[in-house]
Order: sequence, then structure tokens, then C-alpha cells
Amino acid sequence: MNIAIAGAGFVGVVHAATMSSQDNNVILFDVNAERIQSLIDFCEGRSSKLHIHEPGLPELLRRAYEKSFLKFTTNAEAAINASTVIFSCVGTPPDADGKADLKYVESVAHMLGKSLQLNASYKILVNKSTVPVGTAKKVENIIQGYYSGDFDVVSNPETLAEGRAVRDSTMPKRIIVGVNSERAKKIMRDLYAPFFLTQQEKIYFMSPESSELTKYVCNAYLASQVVLTNIFANIAKKSGANWRDMIPAILDDIRIGKFVHPGLGFGGSCFDKDVSQLYHTIKDMGGNEQDFIVLDQILTQNRHQRLEINRTLDKIYNTDLTGKQFTIWGLSFKKETNDTRDAASVEVIPKLLEQGAIVHAHDPEANEEFLREMQHKKIDLTNFKLFKDKYEAVNNSDALIILNDWKTYRLPDFHALEEKMKAKVIFDGKDLLNYTQIQDTNFSYHAIGRPNIIK
Repeated sequence: MNIAIAGAGFVGVVHAATMSSQDNNVILFDVNAERIQSLIDFCEGRSSKLHIHEPGLPELLRRAYEKSFLKFTTNAEAAINASTVIFSCVGTPPDADGKADLKYVESVAHMLGKSLQLNASYKILVNKSTVPVGTAKKVENIIQGYYSGDFDVVSNPETLAEGRAVRDSTMPKRIIVGVNSERAKKIMRDLYAPFFLTQQEKIYFMSPESSELTKYVCNAYLASQVVLTNIFANIAKKSGANWRDMIPAILDDIRIGKFVHPGLGFGGSCFDKDVSQLYHTIKDMGGNEQDFIVLDQILTQNRHQRLEINRTLDKIYNTDLTGKQFTIWGLSFKKETNDTRDAASVEVIPKLLEQGAIVHAHDPEANEEFLREMQHKKIDLTNFKLFKDKYEAVNNSDALIILNDWKTYRLPDFHALEEKMKAKVIFDGKDLLNYTQIQDTNFSYHAIGRPNIIK
């Protein structure tokens, strides 16, 4: 099948690689010429690094490109004209109020409408982006402003988790499709059928409105579980209980999901903005005030949890961090990604710098993204330094602070840390390290949900 994909961001690139891996003819287009050229350079071997860190993605891209099933272009019109199915994978960033900004989604709709006006042939526009309820209808109206012939708009929200997106897309647990047309329904089923050859097909067909709401509701459920877990873990620590010991018993209740490991709250590109948009959806539709207040409290509590380490530091150092040196391990919002959107580091580090601290940092993949984020926020990085080696980063530090769960941080060399650090203190924001092992070291240890170890 001939497919066009709009948007060379995380979702677009992963989806392009996935669809082309099934011998579909895929054209990925984007107005950002630099990004398109970087993809070409990578696939042709002139560059060794993608702008997205995602395990398994480089191999998938290069294989499809070498077989000529995948192409890249900035020519949106040509890509659309050559395709039957156009996937819109553009961003829907939150505006100042937390509502999803649909300007990029609407731009793709205008592109398709203009294309159909000039070269009419049946096409399907598929929204992969997470969009508010009613977006499919809005997109349909935009296209009808140019063309009154046969086309369909489908809502097919992505369900990819960063760090395992290739696995999620090539072996999906479920596909959600909002569609009103039997013709479009058959095409969407045919597109996804190859991914279910060795397992039970789980394609959930529903109305576009239902599919749009499903994605927000799922993320709100998951976000609320993260928040509740952190509330309970904080209570456990204050009471002298050990949350880690409680987890197996809690998980034995099959009604409870997987987000039971405490930390500094949720981050990334989905939970915060999706809960915010769901809040506005309920509010705009005249929902019960208590309903959207609950969602607002989830976001408020998550932001409060984000600075739990900073509050602990304030207690220890009496809020005076002037001249103190802290090392941060982990800048991305979680392991196996370079994404720093809404990461703990983006809030924790500026707060430390504001209080006069010196900050050293290490992350296997997210350094460039973090610097870009800080520049965007206009953070003064005079007292901030990045390191390529995690142990060099701790030289002369007063404390080590762990902010995400890269495997490389899970089993540190405590002897090397002791030799290099000024003070033997660890703040574990991901409940990552082996509690028993730390008890046998000279380190004081502060975690979430577990009693402190003071040496």
C-alpha cells in the first residue's frame, strides 16, 4: 500500500519504519528540511546518529530505506498525491492553558484538502496524534472546505511507550481505530493485519470520538496511578514501612496495575499534556466541577512530587546550597530515550542552580535535548557541566542524585564512588538501587518509599 506520513518526530519516524517494514511504500514528509536531510544522511551512512534515541529503530529504518520501501521528502504535495493513506503524526503541544494546540493537525488537513482539490482520488487521513474529542470532525470540515468528493478521516491514536516503541509498534498489544466508513475500516484492518499474524488480533473499532477519548482516559488512569503510588510511598517512608517490601503483595491483587514503583512523578510527552487536555474537555462540556478538579489535583500532586528531592536537600542543608556540588545521573524522563520533556531533571536542576549549587550531570543519550530544553527556558547554566563518564561526573561532589532508571545506574561501583565523592550521600529519585547492598557501604541513602540509611 502507498502511505504518506506527516511529521518526522518520534511518532512519525517510528510509524514510518514500522509500516515500511511490511513492504508498504512509505513517504515520510516534514517541513523541517534539516530533520529530513538528517534522516537521509543517517540511512545512507553519512551520519551515525538519529535525532531520536529508540532501541531497534536505526536498524529498522536503514533496512527499509535500502529496500526502497521508505523515502523522505519536504514536498508534502507530492507525498500526499502518491499515497492512499496519509498518517498525521504531527505534534499537539499544550498551549498556555494546557489545551492541545491543533495548528499542526489542521495544517495537514489543509494540505490534504488542497491536494484533493487539484488531484481528486480516494484518500484516508489518519490522525495518529493524540487529539481532543471532536478533532476528526473538525479535520473533516477543513477538507470539505476544499473538496466535496470521497475521502475519510480516521482516528488511530498511537500507543507507543518511549524506550520500547519499536516493539510496541511491530508487536502491538492493541490497535485503536475510530472510523465511520466500512471502506476505511477494511483498509485499516488490512494495514494492521500483518502485525497480528502470530497472535490474537486486537483491533478495537469504534467511533472517531470514542477513540479520541480512549487515549486520554487511558493516560489519565495511568497518571493517577503514578500519583497515588507516590502518595502511598511517602506515607510508608514516614511511618517506617518499606514500600518496596509491600509491592509484591499489592501486585498480587490482579485488579491493580503496574505503576506501583515510586519516584519523582510522571514525565514525558503524554501524561501531563493528556491529563491537562482531558481536564479542559470535561470543563468545556459542562462537566461536574468535582470531576475536573480531580484531574487538576493529579497534575498538582505530580508537580509537588517532582521536587521531593529538593525538599529533602533543603532540610539537610537548611536551604543554603551555595557552593555545594551535586551530581545528577539521568536527564531524560526515563531510560531508553533521549526525551527530556517534563523530565524530573528539567525542574530539579534549575531549582538547585537557583539556590547557588554547582551541578554536574550525566546521561547516556539526553545531553543535547536537555541543553535545548534549558536554553528554551532561559536557564543560566554557568554552574552546570555535562560529563560523558558517569564516574567523572561525581568528582568532589557532596551528593549523587539519581533521576531516572537507565540500567547503567542500577549497579554502581560504590568503591569508585567513595574514592571520588567529597561526601558519601545518595538521593535515589527512582527507588533504583539495591537497598541491602547500600547498607553494607559507607553511604547515607535517601529514597522514596523506604527508610533512610544514615551513616
